[in-house]
Formats: sequence, C-alpha cells, structure tokens
Amino acid sequence: MKWIKKAAAYMFIFLFCLGFSGCSSENIPDKAENGVNVEALQEVNEIPADGIITEEQMATIEGREGYFKFTGSGEGFCYVWTYNGKMIKNPQAQNLKVTLDNKNIDAVKAAANDASAGIGIKLESMHMAAPASLEITIEEKWDADTVICCKYMDNKVYKINDVDIVTSGTDDQGKTVLTFNVLETGDMYYLVGGNSKAAENKDESKDDEKDKSSDISQNDEGSESEPEGSGNQETVQSEQPVSGGNQETVHTCTISIECSTILNNWDDLDQSKAEFVPANGWILYPSEVEFTPGDTVFDVLKSVCAQTGIHMSSRYTPMYGSYYIEGINQLYEFDCGQNSGWMYRVNGWYPNYGCSSYEVSDGDNIEWRYTCDLGVDVGGGVY
Repeated sequence: MKWIKKAAAYMFIFLFCLGFSGCSSENIPDKAENGVNVEALQEVNEIPADGIITEEQMATIEGREGYFKFTGSGEGFCYVWTYNGKMIKNPQAQNLKVTLDNKNIDAVKAAANDASAGIGIKLESMHMAAPASLEITIEEKWDADTVICCKYMDNKVYKINDVDIVTSGTDDQGKTVLTFNVLETGDMYYLVGGNSKAAENKDESKDDEKDKSSDISQNDEGSESEPEGSGNQETVQSEQPVSGGNQETVHTCTISIECSTILNNWDDLDQSKAEFVPANGWILYPSEVEFTPGDTVFDVLKSVCAQTGIHMSSRYTPMYGSYYIEGINQLYEFDCGQNSGWMYRVNGWYPNYGCSSYEVSDGDNIEWRYTCDLGVDVGGGVY
C-alpha cells in the first residue's frame, strides 16, 4: 500500500507541475460535453448561478489571444473575472462564484491599523487555469486611497497583495471599484483600506526634522543585510551594458529558490539530505537575471543553476512535451514525505503546466518552492 500512495502522490505533483500540453490554435470550434456541443466562450460571459465554468468551456478559449471576462453579481455588489486566454494551456473547471461576508470585518479593520473601509469576500476552491484579475464594484464610496487584499488569522492581518481603487459619485450615492490579481482561492479574504494622505503628511514633517548628515551616514552603511544561513545563497548579478551607442534591449526577470517548508517537517526529511537544507531555507535569494526572448522558466532555472553551481535534475517527458524538475540542490521529490516535491510560481500564480512551457516576460517574478503537502503549504493547493 505504501508504494501505491507514493505513486499517487508522485502523479499529483508531476501532473500539477508539468501539466498537459494543449492545442494553442485560434478559432477553436465548439466542443462536445457528454455528447452535447459546448458553446464557445465569448469575450464577455455571464457566470451561472453555481459559479462553474466547465473544463470543456475553458478549453474553447485555450491559447487564444485576448482577454475573456466573466460577470456576476450579488446583493449590493457586482464582479468581473478577467482571464488572459493565451495563458490557458491546461484547461480546468473554474468556480467563479464570489460571496460577500462581512461577519468579521470590524475586527479585521481594527487589526489593519484601524482601516476606515473594508469588505470580506469568499472565493471558492479551485486550481486556477491561468492568472486572473477580479474587479468588485460596491454601491458605496470609500474614503480610501490605499487598499490591500489580506487574510485574517489569529487576530492578525496577513497581506496578500495590493488592490487598485477607483471611487466615483457622492458620499451618499457613490461607487467603489476594487481590482486585484487573484493569487489564491478557497478561503475568506478581506479588502481593507484607508486614506494615507494624513499619514504621509505626518511622515513628511518628521523627515524635515532629520539632520541631513544622518541621512548620508545611513546611506553609507549600505542596504539591509540578508539573513544568515547555509547553502548556495548567492545572488546572480546581471552585467549592465556599456552606455552609448546602439544598446540592445536588456530583458530581466527575478528568480529565487527556497525550501523553508522542510524546516517545519524536519522529522519527515531523509536525514541523508539534511546537509543540503540551508538554515533559513534559502537556496537562492531573489536575484535579477537577464534572459533572451523566448526563454522559458526552465531555461532561466537551468542557466541560473549553472552560473551559481546549484545542482538541478530534470527529465523530459515526450508524452507531455515538457521538462519536469526532479531535484534542486540535491533535494528531490519525496525526500521530505510522500507529498513533497518542487513547484514553481510566476507573479504569484502556480501554473498548471510544465516549466518549459511557460515563456518568460520582462519583470516576471519566478519562485521555485519545495512543498511537503502537495502545494497546500506554499499556497499552491486547494484549501
């Protein structure tokens, strides 16, 4: 039975990180679902009552150019999900239902430095088929210019990402539009904000009181030092082009490698691998590197590991047309439990296809993370 569980866990991580290769041709025809043709999704689509957009429906926009919107509404609010069709390479069913729940909002606002405004939303569990943004419009004008998306646990607020805010109308009859990139689902999330102008004015008055010489001294001391630890904790420095002449455009992204989840599951670790686990979990600190247009996440990882001397093991699977990362820094899948292995995310999203199928863009933030629980412990699983 142990080998059966191990095989099942292996297949989950393998398929989640590798994904299935999909058709990327445009003008995809309607597809059949249980013998019935599925109508292709349009640029704007209404979300059904149960919130489900089926796998077959998502397949009709797989790899297509352009953005596809899904609209829904509830009491006192409406919302719009937006997907980039080109990023969909392994279609999966999406549950796009959004529910407003303000039961704990007063406590959350208090914990968020007494935020002046906020709402609670529930996002249903799903593996996202592609990066998506969510726009929520509420029938109320917020007195806020700074908003964050966060989670509330143990009476503390944990920020996930920033939220764009646009307000219109009067205080009595106004609207607030909140837009943010969805980085995870399957839990309660809170959008809380306040007016930062008063705080900025206070900070500016304090800055005026500082002695200029102390600022110079602080700059001479350099930036904040990185935490100590073992392992290949290097940063990769990109060479800057010489100024003057016809300069070629330099394309850069950021990449990091970490295995901090192992520190919380030390008893499950194959102790022969203990020496390869840095004391703080960082194998490679976030590093800005150059890449060539057309390079994939796999290409960037392979190049960085070669430059820094970090071990990397991969294999190509013809069936799926992609590379799968077996091990980094001598840490392999199943080295810390039957649900462990490497996953990657780009700009906060865990792609559901292989790293050699994800083409890198300027400014991308690539993170390689070791999971001990099929992605749940790194925000890549379904809650």
